[in-house]
Amino acid sequence: MWDKARKILYRGGEILELLMAAAVVAGILVAMITLVPELARYWEHRTTAGAFLEYLDAVFNVVIGIEFLKMLCKPSSANIIEVLIFLIARHMIVQTTTPLEDLLSVVSIGILFFFRRFMLMTKPDKDQNVPKLFGVIKASQSGRPVQTERADAEKAEGSKGAGEK
Repeated sequence: MWDKARKILYRGGEILELLMAAAVVAGILVAMITLVPELARYWEHRTTAGAFLEYLDAVFNVVIGIEFLKMLCKPSSANIIEVLIFLIARHMIVQTTTPLEDLLSVVSIGILFFFRRFMLMTKPDKDQNVPKLFGVIKASQSGRPVQTERADAEKAEGSKGAGEK
């Protein structure tokens, strides 16, 4: 009985998530339509200092909305990290920030890229290649190229297989 109730609640959550995704699509479409007057306003005031930043802010809002929609439709760690990267980049580019805030933003984006590159690839999707991180680290510490390390590992595996047959 409890399992059936959990399944019903889970399905209800998925339906609500899809409804929210549809609401985000509507918001993105409205934001895209409002980019046309923003572009015209930017063209009129293109010589003013902050005109491009205002237009860029509107464009970033649409891009972040699209990334958020992707995250709602296909939730994954990679999509969440992508949304965070865009949010931090928007904050750093559009807002008036201090050098310390810029430094923290750059470090944050670097950390997010590191997580996206190395931490998320431990469980590969169908289209991702898993880097042999530990082999690369070991090769860089020993000063030998990765191909040499890989060839040594393959030779060791080949000699094991030949001895067992």
